[in-house]
Amino acid sequence: MKNYTETGINYPIQWLIRREPIYRLLDNNIWIENFFNNGELMLSCYNNFRKNPDEMQGDKSEGTFMITGKDCKKNHHVILGDSGLNSFVMSTTNLITDQVIRDFNAKCAIKIINPSFFAMEIARKLPFVQSGVEGKCIYVDFKSISLENEIEEYEFFNGGEIQNDLKTSIEMQKLTKGNEMFLKSNKYSHQNEYRLIWFSVMEIKESILIKCPEAIPFCEKIIF
Repeated sequence: MKNYTETGINYPIQWLIRREPIYRLLDNNIWIENFFNNGELMLSCYNNFRKNPDEMQGDKSEGTFMITGKDCKKNHHVILGDSGLNSFVMSTTNLITDQVIRDFNAKCAIKIINPSFFAMEIARKLPFVQSGVEGKCIYVDFKSISLENEIEEYEFFNGGEIQNDLKTSIEMQKLTKGNEMFLKSNKYSHQNEYRLIWFSVMEIKESILIKCPEAIPFCEKIIF
């Protein structure tokens, strides 16, 4: 005996995903006021992450990767390279703690209530951006990705020349599904980083300052 009412297939059902907020930490109240006044926001890139001298904010190995696997002749290959060469990046945390506040000398934070909607609005303001990805960082002892069965599909594993350039970086992102761009050393695990990445068709070497007031409705202001 049924104890519920069936819904017709032509009746639209709204279905939502419960999203956890993320937090963009800022070290000056000016930056948070600029964002909530006119949508001004600075996005970084992997090149800048590597150059940052601060031990807790920078990482010389950020975006670098090692891929291991076999080619069609069962020969073993190891490839080292840089990923995310075409990426704008924003680092956030999904858990504010006293240690994280100290790491980033934070005075305030942008609470991003819906990261996906926020990121899509930002994407509209970025040059030559066609796609993006978001997710939690993966904390490991050693940054390595093994692709035992998938490696045969790509000719550069079968005698082709490997170049550490933008084209190869983009091909590697397809091969690894971008996981290498979320790999971080275990010493950063307390930061609980959640990363937003926007992919451009151009190489990105510097940060970019944008204005995106359309992203403001998805955010709230936090002052420590």
